[in-house]
Amino acid sequence: MAFKKIDTTARPPRHWALVGHPGSGKSTFAAVMDAPLLVIDADHRFSEVAKLAGGDVYEVSGNPADHVDAGRIAQLLAANMPGAGVRTVVIDSLTSIIAPLVTQAVMDNDAGANKNRVAAFKTKALALRCLQDAVTRWGCDTLWVYHLRAGMDGNARQVEGTSISAVELARLRRSLNMQLRIVQEGEKRGVRVDWARRGRQGLTLWDESGVWRGMPERIEVAVYDGLSEADRDALEKRTPKSFASAEDAIAWGFETGAFRDAVHAKLAYEKVKAEAKPATAGLMWAAWLADVERRLEERGEAV
Repeated sequence: MAFKKIDTTARPPRHWALVGHPGSGKSTFAAVMDAPLLVIDADHRFSEVAKLAGGDVYEVSGNPADHVDAGRIAQLLAANMPGAGVRTVVIDSLTSIIAPLVTQAVMDNDAGANKNRVAAFKTKALALRCLQDAVTRWGCDTLWVYHLRAGMDGNARQVEGTSISAVELARLRRSLNMQLRIVQEGEKRGVRVDWARRGRQGLTLWDESGVWRGMPERIEVAVYDGLSEADRDALEKRTPKSFASAEDAIAWGFETGAFRDAVHAKLAYEKVKAEAKPATAGLMWAAWLADVERRLEERGEAV
């Protein structure tokens, strides 16, 4: 028989996203993923850490402009990936590809150039979809890097957000099985598993080498080892009691099928927040879970 049987006991491939503040070591982490690496170097800084890789490192193009153009990236991957032997594709960073498209849409709206202000963001949505399809089709491991950023809310309180919107992250998650966050505690630096599709989550592993050496393997052991196939099935179907962030909550709600699309999920989340006026994150999560459950019950489904 010519077909290969799937090994259901193996660990899932690494389809990971990694978020952290600028300078926190995201690119250094990317360098220790399984080589050969193919880097979409949208931040134009990967050469600084390439020496840490355990094998060859390739760039998608020698032209820096190609690294921030989703359509051009798709063309280059289609032309050069077959037979290349690449084990991991690194997108470093998604921020530098998507953020300029968002900025241009906002500027065009502010200038009155668009009759439909929502449609102005269509280019961004299509670019992300194009990039996802182009990167994931090859069966390689993938690492999508984006940034955390600090800001102020409407009450002048400092808040932490991501450089990729909740809608974009919800759409991206169809291509992921794990979301990771770089955290700092004093002089220690670590990786927190914010979400794992079929494994343990909410755990933090601390970097013992200073350059993330062996960290991808440690993450897999902590998230997957000792779990049966039935355990993984149960974890995938679990209803969370809390979320790592608003973006995580919206992505989960979208994945339940309770909403038409990611935009609908985000708007519903914002409505729940405005109406419930939760004093704590725990109260917000409870209100959101109740809203999603109600929607699913109305459709004859269950969380």
